[in-house]
Amino acid sequence: MSSPSTTPATSSDPAQRRKAGSWEPVAVRSAAVAAVFVGLVVALLVWDYGHRLVKDPLDSAGFQALKKRAAELKQQEQTEAVQREFDETLTAIREEDFRLRQAYFRQRRFAGRGAWLLLGGIAVLLVAAKTLATLRRKLPAPELQAVPQDTEAQMARIGRWSVAGLGVLLVAAAVALSVGVRTELAGTVGDAAGPSGGLASAGPEAVAPRPDQPDSPDGNEPKLAPTAHPTDVPSMEEFAKNWPGFRGPAGSGISAYNNVPTRWDVKSGDTIAWKTPVPLEGNSSPVVWNNRIFLTGATEAKRQVYCFDAADGKLVWQKDVPGTPASTARPPKIMEATGFAAPTPATDGRRVYASFANGDLAAFDFAGNLAWARSFGIPNNHYGHAASLRVVRGLLIVQLDQGLAKDGLSKLMALDAATGQTVWGAKREIPVSWCTPIVIEVKGQEQIVTCGDPWVIAYDLADGKEIWRADCLRQEIGPSPVFADGIVYAAVEYKAASAIRADGQGDVTQTHVLWFTEDDVPDLCSPLATPQHLFLLTTAGTLTCYDAKKGKKLWLKDIESRFMASPSLAGQLVYLFGEEGKVFLVEPGPTEGKTVFETDMGESVAASPAFQDGRIYVRTKSQLICIGKK
Repeated sequence: MSSPSTTPATSSDPAQRRKAGSWEPVAVRSAAVAAVFVGLVVALLVWDYGHRLVKDPLDSAGFQALKKRAAELKQQEQTEAVQREFDETLTAIREEDFRLRQAYFRQRRFAGRGAWLLLGGIAVLLVAAKTLATLRRKLPAPELQAVPQDTEAQMARIGRWSVAGLGVLLVAAAVALSVGVRTELAGTVGDAAGPSGGLASAGPEAVAPRPDQPDSPDGNEPKLAPTAHPTDVPSMEEFAKNWPGFRGPAGSGISAYNNVPTRWDVKSGDTIAWKTPVPLEGNSSPVVWNNRIFLTGATEAKRQVYCFDAADGKLVWQKDVPGTPASTARPPKIMEATGFAAPTPATDGRRVYASFANGDLAAFDFAGNLAWARSFGIPNNHYGHAASLRVVRGLLIVQLDQGLAKDGLSKLMALDAATGQTVWGAKREIPVSWCTPIVIEVKGQEQIVTCGDPWVIAYDLADGKEIWRADCLRQEIGPSPVFADGIVYAAVEYKAASAIRADGQGDVTQTHVLWFTEDDVPDLCSPLATPQHLFLLTTAGTLTCYDAKKGKKLWLKDIESRFMASPSLAGQLVYLFGEEGKVFLVEPGPTEGKTVFETDMGESVAASPAFQDGRIYVRTKSQLICIGKK
């Protein structure tokens, strides 16, 4: 039996029909504009991706040609014309360096904004298309039909399939873009004390250890009950007289000894105790404990830890670091200037701890025996992992910032130094960074201070709970923080250098930031701070001195060299080791910095020096050099 089709009440209203008809051209135009906009954004993003500086921006042919020309001019007879051209070339190098870095960061900002514009354009296109489909929907005719056709249901099904198909395409595109940089968390290998896994659970809470159980499928792992003062750890006095980590015991770059050399000559051997080759290249800095010096080196396929005798420089032992299927499946993405062994190892006089660009982490005792090893998977880091380790009170501090803030991959962890098991772990809503954390004490509380866009954050050493944070950073953070006289100093190029009182709670951006400056802020070298002064060194060779309490610029000094190593202080002199091997000793005064000594190490220097009683240990491109008396 045939049945009459039904018509909505509004469809019989001529005014409603005219109103719907008037909106149809708007929907058509909106859909067309959105489609053109999406196509334009996609084209611009594809063009930008094809022209992006995917490697070190300083590897450009023009920049390298300028450096080569400067080196040639340096070898020529120094006539007035040659000196003038040399000065002009140095100026061109600095300008090109600045331009390349600006271009790199501009491209990254362009890609980020383009992604948001693309999502917005797609959303407008979908809304306009859905509106147009609704307006053009054929209304059922008011007549008898043998079998009624539900056109609206068909259109709804077509719409759902269209949206689902578009969603699948977007997900596939996202997977294709990110598959090359996914980070896999791997379990432990070679752990002599028992199993321990990858990332700790999301919060800093601790549970009792479960040595008899493997890692759970969700990536959580057995954790140890937190303890800030375990037994069998060296005293703070022992730490202070050695050089146990990046930039010394406090991460400040300040020597505890005033009797270190102020004059030497590598070429003639004057005041050079010894020189010894390092088997594999790396940018890690030397660490020293009594009569042992430790370094790391690595290639795509091999990661090694070295132990040298401080007395004569002889290689005592070298050990390979084991990997996992996840950490060795492919080489990590790195920039040539970063390398595969950029993180500086750490030592507590019992073991030496070393990490690498592929996420491998291992501990060896002083005899060279593997104590434990684990891997966090290949870090999602386009420059290469470079954050160094810090060990204190029996805890090994690991800062692993990677990916984007929204990815949730970054974390700060405290491991039991004896076993490698996680004591606590704290997730960080921070993108990739290259900073090394420092440990400070404020009013009897030990804090771990970290940097990452946009925050300087302090955590409790005992349990990993956040103490305070300050919003004073931007973009990719290379310089590590420093601490002096109750104040934390943090700096990053294109933002500012800030002085933050470290006795706050919660967000202290508006209450504890004493001052900040945007002038001559470093992009790579970490600050150097004393209770009176703050020294900032840029890669291009600008050394600036500020009043530490007021932030007033006292003087600025341009140095004809490039720098990757952070500045150091021994006695009354600031030690600057240049990337091309030049060394400058600067005596800071109230109104100027005076260069009192200049020499050449004979090879490029990227690592920061280690200072001990009467000696300086410097890693060059291929050697470890001891400056001091034999």
